[in-house]
Amino acid sequence: MSRPDGTIPAMKCACGHFARPDEVTECRFCGCKHHVARPHGEHDPQTPPGAEQALQAFSDALEEARRELAAAADEEVDAELARDTAQRRAELSPAAPKVGVFDGVRTTVAMRAAWVAEQIAGEERTFRLATVKRKAAAKKLDILGKQGSYQQSISKSVGDSYRGTGGERW
Repeated sequence: MSRPDGTIPAMKCACGHFARPDEVTECRFCGCKHHVARPHGEHDPQTPPGAEQALQAFSDALEEARRELAAAADEEVDAELARDTAQRRAELSPAAPKVGVFDGVRTTVAMRAAWVAEQIAGEERTFRLATVKRKAAAKKLDILGKQGSYQQSISKSVGDSYRGTGGERW
């Protein structure tokens, strides 16, 4: 099972050594015969402790995603303010083309707007990238929330099944 961020966790066997998921016979480090890799660390996800451990992992990932979203939103606001400031500076610049007819050359509002857009192209790009980064962080938070909700359902099901069986496996 992969982590919410897409990485595959390092698995440990019963003896505490790291193991490959397909390694189920003998530990290559200590030689124990009970070497089975478990994706959720110490506990089987079909047990209440394992389900709780998975829930905690999602909770930790959600908190990190919230921090990433807040940082991305701050970055987007800073980039927007920088772009707006650059636009005002370009529009009020003495080098900005004046609208009208001067010495037989006609300068339109569209030409002036294009000149301003060219002057602030770097700030506009930074703002757009910050917007995309914020949207990606919001999407990640949304996906983690849905996965966490799904894990809560599994945890409840595991808990209910253990209460009904007296703690024995199904």
